[in-house]
Amino acid sequence: MRMPVYECDACSIKPESVVPLGGQRLTHFRDAVLDGITEDGPTIEISFKYLFAEVDVSAKFGRFDNLGFDYDPLDYYFIPGLYRDMDIGYLTPAFFDREVLLHYNNHPDYSVKLTSFSSGNIYQKGERLFSWGFGINRGGLIFMWLGDLKKDFNEENERDRKRFLASNVASDHDIVSKFYFSQIPFTIQDAFQESDNESKVFSLKNQFDERIKKEFGFNIAKIDIERLAEYYRPPILEDREQILNAYLSLTKYLIESLQIEDLKRLLIERGVPPKELKGLGSLKVFERFINIVLKLPDERGIMTPLYVLYDLRLLQGHLAIDSFGENYESCKKRLDAESITAEFEFFGIVVKSLISMYETLLAYPNS
Repeated sequence: MRMPVYECDACSIKPESVVPLGGQRLTHFRDAVLDGITEDGPTIEISFKYLFAEVDVSAKFGRFDNLGFDYDPLDYYFIPGLYRDMDIGYLTPAFFDREVLLHYNNHPDYSVKLTSFSSGNIYQKGERLFSWGFGINRGGLIFMWLGDLKKDFNEENERDRKRFLASNVASDHDIVSKFYFSQIPFTIQDAFQESDNESKVFSLKNQFDERIKKEFGFNIAKIDIERLAEYYRPPILEDREQILNAYLSLTKYLIESLQIEDLKRLLIERGVPPKELKGLGSLKVFERFINIVLKLPDERGIMTPLYVLYDLRLLQGHLAIDSFGENYESCKKRLDAESITAEFEFFGIVVKSLISMYETLLAYPNS
């Protein structure tokens, strides 16, 4: 039996229909009206209204009128996992232009923390502005549940509500994100979503630093990566300046913080002549460390993400030079990205390559 579903115009995959509440209403309708027709038998088109015959699926949820947000009630009834027999309308998504985050990302009293490329929260002086945060869908729109918005917006943060109201946009009916799957898990794995952005890089880097300290007795980084991560400002939009500034910050955290003298000392203890290390920069010394001390093969390949990151950081101060485009293309090519890859998309590729690199580094054999 067929029922309508939302489809992504950019995808060739046709999704399976998912009926709310395990299809109880649809099954009842089938048994009562289409006696004898099995799921493997003939199909029939049925209007969506038969699934929710007792409600007007186009009616707004009155208890949220005071918020003033535009939303589509159909999302609540139609998107898998949102409908409930009680607390009607709570999990209806309201959508916002991503630019609303710019104010908070650049304000001294606020910060935007993205736990993944598709989930995050806003903090005011270290306190969460939203109880459960927000999702970022595949189209780049921010979305939150109406019920959460009603709880989180009060007289004290009326200015925040007005700011979001100004950025409120029509639903595009897409909430696919780590936020959605963690909030409405369909499997146990869904409930525990792993980060896929800079937060994951910082976590892995911290694990790596702790293991080095435990096994070799020194801090490989000059700074506490967890504390620095608190001040990190992620890029929000497809904006070159934001993205290059993020590369600059990541370079400071991951490359310039390396304790080069301690790494050289350890290499000399392992038999490397001091003259071979003279004049080497952070990356070259770290590359030797990976090969000689950690005993990992293909140290140059492992290090590629850091070399690319460093070159991207150099571009930050040379936007006007003729070779900018050529150097940028070189960075893309070394990470197997197509030349037409947009800058924000490429930023995600860089971050994922750094995640893969630290996962490889953490797999080094015990000394």
